[in-house]
Amino acid sequence: MLVSFYCIALLVGIVSSGTYLAFGNNLKEYKRTTSLVLLILITGLLSESIWKYSGSSDSFLLFNALYVYLKPTLMLLLFSQLPYSCQLQKKVLPTLLAFLLLGVPISVFFQSPFTGIQSYAYLLGHGLVLFYSIIFFKDLLQQSRYKDVNLLSLPYFWMASLVLFSFGESYIFFILTYYIPSFGSYGMGQVFQWVQFFGAIMYLTLGLSFYAPLIFNRRYSY
Repeated sequence: MLVSFYCIALLVGIVSSGTYLAFGNNLKEYKRTTSLVLLILITGLLSESIWKYSGSSDSFLLFNALYVYLKPTLMLLLFSQLPYSCQLQKKVLPTLLAFLLLGVPISVFFQSPFTGIQSYAYLLGHGLVLFYSIIFFKDLLQQSRYKDVNLLSLPYFWMASLVLFSFGESYIFFILTYYIPSFGSYGMGQVFQWVQFFGAIMYLTLGLSFYAPLIFNRRYSY
């Protein structure tokens, strides 16, 4: 049932962000950010479908390409568009390039993308997303431009907080299950179901975040 909720959350997020992209206000100003959110949601849905239903020999390759590389790439691109007061977004793209370049020796010398999940690349890419989400969330709370603004009306507040929470707990869970066999198997058990549940909430929030100003009656800007 939780897996079904995960897929439903992704689909609702895709429809919501796609609708905003097609018909939302301030389309020109937020088109790039909304497009990245839509691509993240589609990538999440494709990754889940491959993980659960693909039985081909290429499933690990596709899963690594989508979940290990493309998903953090899109997330980092999203963070490069967010309004840091410290201008840290200028460092996101060089960081992203370094991550993708490191994926080459990881794939060639350490972990083949054809035989299993590339845990080294996963830890690096998702760790970078977690790092930037922590920095942005802290920066957002400290920015003077938002001191008189209801944070609940800011789409970026919802993005940063849910990404921080969901990526944080899934990152810890991956380390425990992948590197400590006695803890359990990744992708199985009740704990994993809760990880997916909070991941679904994150994806749903990403898709609905741009409607926050309508719900809380405040506008937002860069």
